[in-house]
Amino acid sequence: MSWNSIIGQQRVKNILQRAILENRIAHAYCFWGQEGVGKEALAIEFAKVVNCQKPIIKNNSIEKCGKCKSCINANKLQHQKIDLIYPLPPGESTNTEKDSPLEAMSDAQISEIREQVELKSANPYHKINLKKANQIKILSIRALKKKLIMSSGQDGRQFVLVFDADKMTNEASNAFLKQLEEPHDGITIIMVTSRYELILPTILSRCQKLHCPSISDEELAQALIQIHQVSEVDARMITNFAQGSYTRALQFMDERFTGLRREIVEVLRCTLKKREYRVELLEKTEQLAKDNDKNSLEIILQMFIIWLRDARSVELTNSDSFIINIDQFDTINRFVKNFGKKDIPSAINSIEKAILRLRRNVQPKIVLLALFIEFRQIFLEEV
Repeated sequence: MSWNSIIGQQRVKNILQRAILENRIAHAYCFWGQEGVGKEALAIEFAKVVNCQKPIIKNNSIEKCGKCKSCINANKLQHQKIDLIYPLPPGESTNTEKDSPLEAMSDAQISEIREQVELKSANPYHKINLKKANQIKILSIRALKKKLIMSSGQDGRQFVLVFDADKMTNEASNAFLKQLEEPHDGITIIMVTSRYELILPTILSRCQKLHCPSISDEELAQALIQIHQVSEVDARMITNFAQGSYTRALQFMDERFTGLRREIVEVLRCTLKKREYRVELLEKTEQLAKDNDKNSLEIILQMFIIWLRDARSVELTNSDSFIINIDQFDTINRFVKNFGKKDIPSAINSIEKAILRLRRNVQPKIVLLALFIEFRQIFLEEV
């Protein structure tokens, strides 16, 4: 992992590198922005570079060497100067006087924590996700304070990376505030959050706040193509759903995503058959509702919207210059020749209403059947 392997975020990278080079590292930061844009990856890389024993400095940039003992330990997230705090599950013991929250954990829980940290060390974009872990409790903050006292005076700069900082309990937040009110040289706390507004204003006021913006579609598409060998067509489609989030993009990066694109064409073909369509359409609707949860169905409907927008673009421009499903241009073009003069915007509006019905927990099969009947009314002018 290096600065360059973090997608986008060039402004934040420049600020952090300048702080290192000019020896102006703050005592506390808050990295905020939507989920999956690299906030945690930035925090980890910052801590690694600062503690590197042989950093590489060129012009206005500074990189870790990746080879020294500090870098080796940091890459495993086993560095004595880098502490991670994140929501933990409730342990088997309710004794709050324990020195560490891990002392209350079962062997299975500890094993799960280790597995998640290993995944995080291999991929800083990985989200540590533990069963029943919804809060950062005061015991974690107390354990941190003891650790900081014991580690004072050691070489290197101590970093405390608080992931999902908005999930601190009120008790934990107040204890954490006291730590921020008494900053110590050689210690930097980085809070990372996707819900900035839920953190106490008194805590935020003591932090240097760095907004990590959504990743641009171009940067995201290039990352998918170069890192994951995704086709350009799929990369462009995925970025439409990812909304600037790399981790959200990865959720769509599988064979099933490509299959879904083909499936919507088949469903549309079946829906618009002029005769003997009822049994087949009912079967396809039941299969869609059975094979997909509500989130997946919403994705399918969003794909329908993109496909119909492509059709609208072809109808208006008579070219493929602005479409996303470029590999389906011939199919889209045939659709436009048959239905291009129909009210495509109304069909898109019907899909958006169907998505709202799904979110209101209307039965998926009913939502889909109603939508496909509306399609027939729009494109075949059935009454």
